[in-house]
Formats: sequence, C-alpha cells, structure tokens
Amino acid sequence: MARKLAVFNMKGGVAKSTTVYNLAVGLVKFKKQRVLIVDIDPQGNASAALGIPIWKIDFQLKDVLQHKTPLEQVLVSTDSGVDVLPSNLFLAEEEIPISGRPGRELLLRKAIAPILDKYDFVLIDCPPNIGVFSINALMASDAVLIPVDMSYLGLLGVQGIERALTLVREQLEHPIEIAGVLATRYDRRNNLSKEVFDALTNHFGDKMFKSVIPESVRIREAPSHGQSIFDYDKDSVGALAYSQLVDEVYKCQ
Repeated sequence: MARKLAVFNMKGGVAKSTTVYNLAVGLVKFKKQRVLIVDIDPQGNASAALGIPIWKIDFQLKDVLQHKTPLEQVLVSTDSGVDVLPSNLFLAEEEIPISGRPGRELLLRKAIAPILDKYDFVLIDCPPNIGVFSINALMASDAVLIPVDMSYLGLLGVQGIERALTLVREQLEHPIEIAGVLATRYDRRNNLSKEVFDALTNHFGDKMFKSVIPESVRIREAPSHGQSIFDYDKDSVGALAYSQLVDEVYKCQ
C-alpha cells in the first residue's frame, strides 16, 4: 500500500510544489519507487514543472472529484517516470460547488483508493490555504511534510499549520502525523536563516529533516525546462539537498 504524504503549508512561496516534484522524481530515479503526484493546488505548479501543458489538458483532477471522468482518463505519465493527476485554475472555480457536497472532506481519499496498490508513494501538493482542497489532501494522507521557508513570516505561520492539523485530528478524527519539517530557501549568508532554522529545530526536535534546501537559482530555473533539479543540474547544491531528502523520506516509509 502506498505511503501517502501531503506537502502542506498555508503560506505561499515556501517551495511546496518544488519539493513535491523534486522529491517525486528523486524517489523514482534513485529508489526505483512508483510515485503518483496528486496536484490539488489550482495553480498547477507541480504539474507544469514536469512538462504537463496544464492549459491544454482535456481532463483534470476536478473532473474526478465531481465524478465526471474516470481517474484513469485523467492520469498523466511523464518522461520522469512520475504519474500525475494534474490541475489548473479551473479547479478553484469548483471550490464552492465541491464544498457543498456531502462527504466533501473525503472526496479525494475515495477517488484515489482504487489505484493505491499501483504506487509506493503518493505525494499530494496542497494549495496555500486551509480550504476544502487542503482538507481533502490531509484526509487522504497518512502524514504531512511541512516545508518552511527561512523567514520571519515562515516561522510565524507554524502555529497556523499546527492548528490546522489539530482540527483534522480532533474534529475530523483523522490521526494524521507529521512526517517531517523541511527548511527551505536557506541562505547561509543570512543570519535570519540560521535564527529561523534554530527556532524550528527547538520547536520540532527530531521531526526536523536533516536535509536543508538552499536558496538556489538553479532550483528556480529547472521548472522552466520541464525538469527536476536532478535532470537540470545534477551536480548543483540543490540537487544534493533534494537527494538527501529523498533518502530521508524513503527510510521513513
């Protein structure tokens, strides 16, 4: 059965989608794992970064959630070996209709259940909020991977993340765990990065991943070529950092 991880933070700009697609490709490339990305973020960044033309797709995740299209018809296989359930901004237009459906929190869990045996990992890219799509992602997951950028606002947002997870555990009775907290956009020239990292380590203890994702131009450039950092610049510091994360996530399954 697949290990299901939601990559979640209510703050944007924390390298959430970047972590999803690089981790997915790394698990396929280095660990020979079968990986599915569920892109439930209407921005569709994880899908686009792997070369999927998100504005030209005939079907997407919203069609599955609305029971309009079979899941297999939406699934896209990429050159990287990662399968993707893609989305684009049209998903956001369905948030209010989907929010009014009975059992709305479990739509994604039920939708992907029939194909879980085909994968070792399912990585769910959440939108930067705590709306119905993020709740669906958390309810469909075993654990949550939390990327936090090394900024004051990134640190400030941790309390909101923990509140959201408490809501899922207590109000929706889903015992989701924290798989790990990932420091992203770390700039070793910046004292603030070290201060935020130390504060996160003091707060989360052994839940902090040892991997630290640096601030990197190469990481930011890679999606414009439809590639992971491993394919775009395999010798870069970003590729090394994400390969370390792949090792950590793989060992924790």
